[in-house]
Amino acid sequence: MKVTVTFGQTGVVVPCKDGWTVRDLIQQATQRYRKLLEQEGDFVVRTHHVEYCDGGILDPDDILSDLVEDKD
Repeated sequence: MKVTVTFGQTGVVVPCKDGWTVRDLIQQATQRYRKLLEQEGDFVVRTHHVEYCDGGILDPDDILSDLVEDKD
Protein backbone atom coordinates (compact mmCIF):
# COMPACT_ATOMS: atom_id res chain seq x y z
CA MET A 1 0.00 0.00 0.00
CA LYS A 2 1.18 3.54 -0.75
CA VAL A 3 0.02 6.60 1.16
CA THR A 4 0.52 10.21 0.12
CA VAL A 5 1.26 12.51 3.06
CA THR A 6 0.98 16.25 2.44
CA PHE A 7 3.18 18.83 4.16
CA GLY A 8 1.63 22.15 3.14
CA GLN A 9 1.86 22.15 -0.68
CA THR A 10 4.28 19.20 -0.87
CA GLY A 11 3.08 15.60 -1.13
CA VAL A 12 5.32 12.70 -0.14
CA VAL A 13 4.48 9.14 -1.25
CA VAL A 14 5.30 6.49 1.37
CA PRO A 15 5.18 2.75 0.61
CA CYS A 16 3.73 1.14 3.77
CA LYS A 17 4.41 -2.30 5.21
CA ASP A 18 1.86 -4.62 6.81
CA GLY A 19 1.27 -3.89 10.47
CA TRP A 20 2.46 -0.29 10.35
CA THR A 21 0.90 2.17 12.74
CA VAL A 22 0.09 5.78 11.96
CA ARG A 23 3.21 6.62 13.99
CA ASP A 24 5.35 4.53 11.59
CA LEU A 25 3.85 6.41 8.67
CA ILE A 26 4.58 9.75 10.35
CA GLN A 27 8.22 8.77 10.91
CA GLN A 28 8.76 7.62 7.33
CA ALA A 29 6.94 10.58 5.77
CA THR A 30 8.85 13.06 7.92
CA GLN A 31 12.15 11.40 7.02
CA ARG A 32 11.37 11.64 3.29
CA TYR A 33 10.20 15.26 3.62
CA ARG A 34 13.40 16.19 5.48
CA LYS A 35 15.44 14.76 2.59
CA LEU A 36 13.67 17.17 0.26
CA LEU A 37 14.25 20.10 2.61
CA GLU A 38 17.95 19.32 3.01
CA GLN A 39 18.42 20.47 -0.57
CA GLU A 40 17.26 23.95 0.48
CA GLY A 41 19.10 24.26 3.82
CA ASP A 42 18.29 23.39 7.43
CA PHE A 43 14.67 23.16 8.58
CA VAL A 44 12.88 21.78 11.62
CA VAL A 45 9.91 19.51 10.88
CA ARG A 46 7.32 18.93 13.61
CA THR A 47 4.13 16.94 13.16
CA HIS A 48 1.28 18.33 15.24
CA HIS A 49 -1.37 15.94 14.00
CA VAL A 50 -2.26 13.73 11.04
CA GLU A 51 -5.61 14.16 9.32
CA TYR A 52 -7.52 11.78 7.09
CA CYS A 53 -8.63 13.34 3.79
CA ASP A 54 -12.10 14.00 5.27
CA GLY A 55 -10.56 16.01 8.12
CA GLY A 56 -10.61 13.37 10.89
CA ILE A 57 -7.51 13.30 13.10
CA LEU A 58 -5.70 9.94 13.21
CA ASP A 59 -4.38 8.34 16.41
CA PRO A 60 -0.64 7.51 16.12
CA ASP A 61 -1.19 4.10 17.77
CA ASP A 62 -3.81 2.91 15.25
CA ILE A 63 -2.89 0.27 12.68
CA LEU A 64 -2.76 1.95 9.28
CA SER A 65 -4.45 -0.89 7.36
CA ASP A 66 -7.47 -0.58 9.68
CA LEU A 67 -7.94 3.06 8.64
CA VAL A 68 -7.26 3.27 4.92
CA GLU A 69 -8.18 1.26 1.84
CA ASP A 70 -5.48 -0.22 -0.36
CA LYS A 71 -6.45 1.02 -3.82
CA ASP A 72 -3.35 -0.37 -5.59
